[in-house]
Amino acid sequence: MKVEPIKHNMQNVSAKGLQRSAKPSFTSGSASKIYNAASDINMAEEIKEFMPSAVKGMKRLSDNMGEVQNIIINALGTGLVAPIFIKWNPLSKTDEDTRTYSAWRQPVSAFLAVATQVGVTIPFNKMIEHRANIGFYDEQYNKTLFQDEKFIAKRLKKLYPYATKKQIAEMTQEKMAEQRQNLIKMIQDNNVVMSKSDGTPVPLAQKKYKELAESVLQKKIDFEQSELNKCNNVTIPKKIKRGEYYRTHADEATKIFTELNNKLKNTNDPNVIRKQVKQLIKQHKNGDKELLTIFDEILQRRGNKDSELKVAIQAKLEDVLRDIEFHTKFKSAEELKQGVIDFETKSRINPLNESLNALKEMKKMISENKTVGEIEAYLAKAINGKEEHRLFKFKLSKDIAKKMGDIVKNNLKAHKQITGLIVSFLMLPISCSLLNWCYPRFMDAVFPNLSSKKHPKEIKDLVNKANNKQEVKS
Repeated sequence: MKVEPIKHNMQNVSAKGLQRSAKPSFTSGSASKIYNAASDINMAEEIKEFMPSAVKGMKRLSDNMGEVQNIIINALGTGLVAPIFIKWNPLSKTDEDTRTYSAWRQPVSAFLAVATQVGVTIPFNKMIEHRANIGFYDEQYNKTLFQDEKFIAKRLKKLYPYATKKQIAEMTQEKMAEQRQNLIKMIQDNNVVMSKSDGTPVPLAQKKYKELAESVLQKKIDFEQSELNKCNNVTIPKKIKRGEYYRTHADEATKIFTELNNKLKNTNDPNVIRKQVKQLIKQHKNGDKELLTIFDEILQRRGNKDSELKVAIQAKLEDVLRDIEFHTKFKSAEELKQGVIDFETKSRINPLNESLNALKEMKKMISENKTVGEIEAYLAKAINGKEEHRLFKFKLSKDIAKKMGDIVKNNLKAHKQITGLIVSFLMLPISCSLLNWCYPRFMDAVFPNLSSKKHPKEIKDLVNKANNKQEVKS
């Protein structure tokens, strides 16, 4: 079936102003916020839950880093670090008072930089976000399909000034849910329509739409292919090697890991097990390398709390004991090798190939101008309700929506950074002028002793006095 021409419902998309209703619309009836579910192939999201709190904080800071944060960090370096090196510079030939006077210039400079540059950058960023939400910008910066929660809440407060904070929050969530559904429906129909600030519809070009859908599927295909290659080239050889150790050292491995598992069950302090594993590493340092590798894998288990660490170590030990039981039933190395290959083919390779075949067929359907709704119907039929299917939770329309939102978000982030740099550059003359005006007055008020020695008037008097002495001698 060919993609139908894009149809504009002018009653839905025209919105010059907000109308009071049970479910208000902010721009166009087609505007909606992007579905924000984590992608199945986003490995960063998958491992985030296992990150220590400090690492999570650093990642959050990195994700939200912008021009304002850069200005503040630079100011902290200027105001706190630079004065130390100026004051106690062993290579400087100037006297201590001069160094102290110069050092105090840095914090004052940092304060003025933050006050002037951040004071202007923040309003600019807010203006950019507001314009993006109402559709002022072109397609690549248009957020009418992904309006922010704060933007929606602010509009609702204007519409319902007597509503309570709780009511506004509930209506905001309802509006966001409605927008998500609207966007998913538009994507499924291959009829994505944004809007300009004056209500003019802005349909997404079919060529861009196809490229977007194909890129989402290709990313998923690449991931599944990499998993298949990893299974063939890494997992199977590794399991064969590990299985051969279990087969030839069954009694030793069973005894060691059963004792560790039993001891872990009888304690709430997993560090006791970690200490014992470290002792076992010393005892078996000249033993089989595969055993030492297993010990290292146990020590690599992580948890933010003792209870979480215990669960992680226990899961690893139980996996080891299950693997020992599985591999010791084979009588020879060749039998074990074939057994591992058969098991991995059934449990991993076949499901991966099934997933890849379905994804490639879906990509082919895009080139045949099938709608995303038709493609998702094909996938649902291929999965046939099997929860164990690798694509059971995969929904193409939601991943397309997420990618669209990410593109707009990254474009706006770059726009803000460039704007911030320009604004900061233009504010430099003002900052420097303020510094030259404020600093002598600051030193006069706070450090009069230092200031009197470095005050321009005092310096001028000393220079005149020196010139007079030179004239007398000559």
